[in-house]
Amino acid sequence: MHLTVQLLRTADGRLGGIVTTDSGRELAFSGTLDLLRILEDLEPPGDPFPDDGAAPRRTR
Repeated sequence: MHLTVQLLRTADGRLGGIVTTDSGRELAFSGTLDLLRILEDLEPPGDPFPDDGAAPRRTR
């Protein structure tokens, strides 16, 4: 999944902006918690590490 984040700081210091998904969907946010909620709600395209109980290994 690829995301583009336009990040702006408002005059009062809050972070805001727009998250654009690779499908072109735009999701506006105002505040860090709002951004985190958007990211949490995104559905991953597939799990590259199936949950078999083992920790995924990193390749070098």
